[in-house]
Amino acid sequence: MNRYYYYLIFVNMVANMISAVPKIFLTNKTDGVIWSLLLSVPAGVLIVYLFIRFFNSFQGKDLPELLKSHFPKWIYLPILSFFVIVWLSAGLITLITFTFMIKRFLTPDMSILLIASLFLIFISYGVLMRTDSVLYTIETVLIFSIPLVIFLLYKAYRSPEFSWDFVGVAVMHINHWPSYSAFSAALFCFLGVANIIIYNHAFKDRKFQLSWKPIIFIGLAGTLSIMSTFIIPIGLNGFERIEQFVYPAISTSDTLRMKFGLIERVLYVFFTFFMAITFVSLLIHWHVAMELAKNVFWLKKFKWKKVNLTPVLFLAIFWIIALFLTAYLDEYTLFTYTQFFFNCQPPFFLLIFILFWFIHRRAQTS
Repeated sequence: MNRYYYYLIFVNMVANMISAVPKIFLTNKTDGVIWSLLLSVPAGVLIVYLFIRFFNSFQGKDLPELLKSHFPKWIYLPILSFFVIVWLSAGLITLITFTFMIKRFLTPDMSILLIASLFLIFISYGVLMRTDSVLYTIETVLIFSIPLVIFLLYKAYRSPEFSWDFVGVAVMHINHWPSYSAFSAALFCFLGVANIIIYNHAFKDRKFQLSWKPIIFIGLAGTLSIMSTFIIPIGLNGFERIEQFVYPAISTSDTLRMKFGLIERVLYVFFTFFMAITFVSLLIHWHVAMELAKNVFWLKKFKWKKVNLTPVLFLAIFWIIALFLTAYLDEYTLFTYTQFFFNCQPPFFLLIFILFWFIHRRAQTS
């Protein structure tokens, strides 16, 4: 059962290697980004440790159950409603970013709303699945994706175009104060563990074995992820003006070639992999948002053939919000909002841990 904890964490790490995180790192390349990345590792590992330790104390129970057990409605309903907005926003960032990438690199003549709609069609069924079924889906996708991640990292670092001299130029700026934006973006890569606020409901049979070995492993994986996100684009493209790339990860992948492969340009392999990771990341976040929303608002009589349609109503609302924002936002505005979202994460998680403390205290006294 431990492997599912790793899946939730690693999907978030890999998905953010491709989204707005590289752009934020490179925008702050002369503003202490190295220290920001280094500081995010112990902070991220601490968050992972605290989350797992808390939910190990309440085996098989998700956050809505705990809030309902220890708080009145007027307290837990606003909290859950706010959490719905946060997790819905996390999924929206992934969806809209992917839609813009597809529009820019693969199908420039296709309507952006059509691209988003096609993706939403595939994700809709998954969002409505049972939590354990979602976990099985994540496992299936990652079994095929993890070897590809390793291959792409190996291909990038072993490329003859990769220059450690460019990386050395970036390291020369280590004497600057850390950048909060870069720190919060790097920290977000570790925050996939927060999804256990819902997925812990599926972990009824076994607790996560909380020892130093898995914690160190998560820390090393996170370090490799965030450092590669910063180093690889610079090593392959140079230090100057790299921040002008709208999607550094995609542009960098197009510098790689597979000389004896069936597909020479790594870009197409990269997009296939990214599509799978995007699907899983969006599925994780929106499933959490859906389960939280069901604990906030439920229409008992809204049925058709004995099937309650409240989740379908929530899904329709997700669709409307996603399509509206896809049409309304442009790439610059999306980046600005994404950066703001990341910057809000450290204080948001501080509030979560305060909430955990109150739950734990009330559970001990009840």
